[in-house]
Amino acid sequence: MLPVLIFLLLPAQLTRPMLPDAPALDTFDLSDHTVVLSVDDGYHSVYENVYPLLKRYHMTITLALITGCITEGKPSYWPSDRFLNENEIREMMDSCGIEIASHTLTHAWLTKIDSASAWREIADSKHRLESLFGAEVITFVYPYGDMNGRVRQMVRHAGYKLGRAVRAGTPNLWVEPYRIPEVELRIEARLPVIVHHIRRHETTVILLHRIVRSPRVFTEWPLADFEALLDWMHRRRVRVVTLSELYREWWREKLSRALLEATAVSGRTQLFEDVDIDATRTPHSR
Repeated sequence: MLPVLIFLLLPAQLTRPMLPDAPALDTFDLSDHTVVLSVDDGYHSVYENVYPLLKRYHMTITLALITGCITEGKPSYWPSDRFLNENEIREMMDSCGIEIASHTLTHAWLTKIDSASAWREIADSKHRLESLFGAEVITFVYPYGDMNGRVRQMVRHAGYKLGRAVRAGTPNLWVEPYRIPEVELRIEARLPVIVHHIRRHETTVILLHRIVRSPRVFTEWPLADFEALLDWMHRRRVRVVTLSELYREWWREKLSRALLEATAVSGRTQLFEDVDIDATRTPHSR
């Protein structure tokens, strides 16, 4: 009877998401690794399925919004779909500290429209989001990943500090802050592959659109796998930050390097020198 019992027990175990390093999960520390969860478009499924998990695991996201879907009532992009409203976005900002990013006004193909229209899509979306939510918007996400040198220049001139693309690669804010690569959670993406990528890279930007129970289109990913991924990252102590937080950390590193270089050249431990104004005999008000 023993072989029969073993056979009956195994199927229940196999229904759980399988991760590549399952035997050593409890001892494997990835606290020196960073993940950014970058969510495009602002579908209502973010509030329904992603938000509860963010609260459970004390994580955050960078949420790229199509401004017209919030401010104009009826969305011009996939009008049959339901998008987040202003109150839901504010709640997630207050509860999880999510970052608001711009995804243009109407999700336009920026390289296929004239410069005036592209500038309006890029610049006006930033101003509207900042006015609506009272927070600075420094991250731009290219619709469809569509961009060229002209578009990137517009993004920079509009005041954005970062641009997230749709392409493979390793994020490097020193070299290409306006072409940040990502790993996308499409319907065919497998959980073990995503886990393996995070383990092998110090910084991973994960792109997702819709997290649903039963994916049907290429931009959807299973809720069960997403929950397993966040649980794995939580137990592995992976840092989850926004793109804007990554940018601020990059600037702190840049300033630290500048301080070290200045110290090496001058032998001093500070960038600025204290000056006795009285000793310079410079006229000044009392």
